Amino acid sequence: MQSFLDPNAQTVQIGDYNHVIYLAGIAVVLFLLFKFRYQIKENPGHVMLGILVFAVVQRIVSVSYYVIVGEFTVTDSLPLHICRVVCYLIIIQFFVKKKWLDQVIFYFGLFAYASFVYPVGISPALHMLGISFFMLHSLIIVYPIIRYFTHGFVPSLKGSFQSAILFAVYLTGMNILNNAIGSNYFYTEERPFMHDLSDPVYFFLNMFGIALGFVVVALIIRLTVNLFKAGKEKNEKNEEKTLV
Repeated sequence: MQSFLDPNAQTVQIGDYNHVIYLAGIAVVLFLLFKFRYQIKENPGHVMLGILVFAVVQRIVSVSYYVIVGEFTVTDSLPLHICRVVCYLIIIQFFVKKKWLDQVIFYFGLFAYASFVYPVGISPALHMLGISFFMLHSLIIVYPIIRYFTHGFVPSLKGSFQSAILFAVYLTGMNILNNAIGSNYFYTEERPFMHDLSDPVYFFLNMFGIALGFVVVALIIRLTVNLFKAGKEKNEKNEEKTLV
């Protein structure tokens, strides 16, 4: 039981068995998601309610761990870490139902993909925080896909600009908070890389680099959608010619 709650448990290293477990886990989740996509489309209300319950449970699991080990502080539990903010937005979206909020959830949620590929400070898979990590980040990855199945959501270029602006606000706020209380939001204090850069350069590189990343992702998605539509239209025309 100690290892399940151990605050000093060794963190995941890239390529170790815990990392493989996480990658295999998200692969299974995505497989099941696409396997049952028609059932998801037919029951949007129940599915979104399930997402709400899952998001709330994830927050309870995360907070409970820090309370149990006595580390429920702003600097230790980091309640405003970006993926946790995305979880709050998913909960809020259930009630407000704003299209622009789906865009922000998707673009902010891209960091969940990065966390699976390049885990930094992540607890082992059989640790309470590891379970919380997997719940949170798999939810963030799955959510936009479910919104596509149930509401036709597609990430847009406009949404990438909106998200970039809001991210700039978020990053600025977290940087001010880090300087004030010594927290490590967005890893500006304890960096996973680029240790030799000065603080201002690192800050603006994050801000503009991530904004550019949002736009690039939006353009790739738009190109992919257009190519898919063009291919579909071409196939339909060929079928019409064949029937004639």
